[in-house]
Amino acid sequence: MMTGKAAVGILQNGTSTLLIRRMEYPGDPWSGNIAFPGGHIKDGETIEQGLLREINEEVNLNIGEKQIIKPLESVFPNRAPNLKVYPFLIEAHDLSDARPGPEVAEIKIVNLADYTLTKNPQNGFPALEYGGWIVWGLTYRIITSFLGIR
Repeated sequence: MMTGKAAVGILQNGTSTLLIRRMEYPGDPWSGNIAFPGGHIKDGETIEQGLLREINEEVNLNIGEKQIIKPLESVFPNRAPNLKVYPFLIEAHDLSDARPGPEVAEIKIVNLADYTLTKNPQNGFPALEYGGWIVWGLTYRIITSFLGIR
């Protein structure tokens, strides 16, 4: 089976990081989840080009390739084991300019290090809480890896 590609951006300005709450759609496995902006890479795009396109579509920020600081370790979502997700650390100059696109219900700016350990109310798995937003699954794995939380 062919592996798809997606990318997400950890958009930071100092200690501020942008999180999104995805719109809820029937049949979408990530419907309503808290995540980093990003999405599928289209044929003919580099991973970086697809990431920057997705960020623009989801949060209306025009990020340049020079703002990409570094790639982080790629991951596979448990719900989509044939989808390789490439997280990137990005220096975003002004997160306050972010506005939700059609796939995003809400945006929240947080300090990733300012979390509360909790459990996902749906399944009891470990999660992080940021001001009422529960982060679990793939985004939880990316954040805990990035912050070195064990």
